[in-house]
Amino acid sequence: QYSFRDGTQGPQHPAPGAPFSGTRRMAFLPDNARGRAALRLLVRAFLAGQLFSVGASVTTGQQNTTVWGSIHQKTSPVGGAAAHGWPDEGYFDRVHSECAALGIIG
Repeated sequence: QYSFRDGTQGPQHPAPGAPFSGTRRMAFLPDNARGRAALRLLVRAFLAGQLFSVGASVTTGQQNTTVWGSIHQKTSPVGGAAAHGWPDEGYFDRVHSECAALGIIG
């Protein structure tokens, strides 16, 4: 689970000095070797500031809010790829590719 408090945008954000809204998000990975390998990549991506950013929400249209970054995550334990959930056999290859494109290698 991710939890971000409201804050003030820094120099790396779209509107430095302006406030932004935080958020809470839940992501799911299977507890197996591939899930743990993906988790290690996602931790590195998080520490590199690649999992979230400040911007406009595609879902709500809200400006200056915490939004997902360019690395996809699973937000449901069920429902398959169409519902951003599991099962999704192609997910591990995609997350590795998305991380590698940002210089995050497992």
